[in-house]
Amino acid sequence: MGALTSAERAKLILVQRERFPDIEVYVAALARVPRRALSRPIGERAIPEDRPVAAFVELWGPAEVLHATFAAWPTPVSAWLVEEHRPADAPRTWPAGLPSPGVRLVSSVHRKPGLDREAFARHWRGPHAEIALSFTIPVWRYGQNVVVETWGQAGGPEGGEDGFAVLHFRTAEDLSERWAKHPEEARRGAEDAARFIDGTRGWSCVMREIAWETDAL
Repeated sequence: MGALTSAERAKLILVQRERFPDIEVYVAALARVPRRALSRPIGERAIPEDRPVAAFVELWGPAEVLHATFAAWPTPVSAWLVEEHRPADAPRTWPAGLPSPGVRLVSSVHRKPGLDREAFARHWRGPHAEIALSFTIPVWRYGQNVVVETWGQAGGPEGGEDGFAVLHFRTAEDLSERWAKHPEEARRGAEDAARFIDGTRGWSCVMREIAWETDAL
C-alpha cells in the first residue's frame, strides 16, 4: 500500500493499554470518522498479564481524518495504519452503538523470522484463510489486518507487530468449541500458522464489540 491521498479511505487500529474509563463515550462521539468499532476484554481474566490490553479500536475513514483523530487521542496509545482483508463477513443488522452479537478473538500477529511482510500477507490471505474457513464450526466474521505503517508507540514491550487477526463468532460456545471439539482441524491450522507466524510473540484476547457506522465502507 503506497502513500495515501488525504481523501483516500483507510483503516487505523489503536491498542489502548492504559485504562480509559470514558473510551466508549469518546469513540461514539468521533462523528468525523464514518465507521468505528470498540472492542474490550470480557472480564479481567481475558487480559494477558504480560501484555495488558484495555481496548482495541478500529477506525475507517479518510486518511486525513484518521491522522487528526490519532493526533488528538487523549491518552497514550499504540496505533497502526493497516490494510484490511475480510475472508468472511456478515451484514450488520443491529443498531449502531449496541453490543454486537457473539464474541471476538483478537490477536496481534508477528511474521516468522526471515519472511518479508509481503510473503507473510500473501500466505495469510491465501492458504491460511482457506484453512480457517474450512473448520466445522465456522467463523462468522473474519478480518485480517496487515500493518502498513506504525503511527504510535512501538506496540508495547515487544513491538514489531505485522498484523492483527479478528475472528468474530456468533456465540461464545462457537469460539470455545471450534478448536476443542475438532482437534484435527486445530492441528492443521496450527501447523499452517507455524509456516508464517512467530508463535512466541504477540497477544490474544477474547472481546466484545460495539460498532458505530454512519457511512458504509
